[in-house]
Amino acid sequence: MPLILLLVYIFIEVLVSYEIIEIIGVFGFFLEIVLSAFLGFFILMNFRVFFGEALGKLRSREISHEAFVGSNIFRILGAILLILPGGFTDILGILMQFSSLGFIMVKPFVKHKNTHNNSTHQEIIDVEVITKDKSE
Repeated sequence: MPLILLLVYIFIEVLVSYEIIEIIGVFGFFLEIVLSAFLGFFILMNFRVFFGEALGKLRSREISHEAFVGSNIFRILGAILLILPGGFTDILGILMQFSSLGFIMVKPFVKHKNTHNNSTHQEIIDVEVITKDKSE
């Protein structure tokens, strides 16, 4: 299965790169690869700033835990994909820089804490509290 996925990735990468070269030319494609690599290194070098901002938002409860994890993981993966040469990896790397895309892709894999009692056996128990007087 991993070999099939690798072959599919290579096929898509070749097709996308060919189309980009057809539109902007070989020199333009070379510049796009170099500039996207610099952008990827810049994002990785400044990741602590992004992480600090996201951590502050998490502390003030502006974002959820899932959004925090998704935005940070996909920001790192997107930066690594920007460093790798190729048109398809650059497109995926740019898309992964947006937190909403990361949140959408991570959400199915994050377990939610369920605070509701989903028991099918719901029984109401009446409790009466009796206090003893110390004078007795």
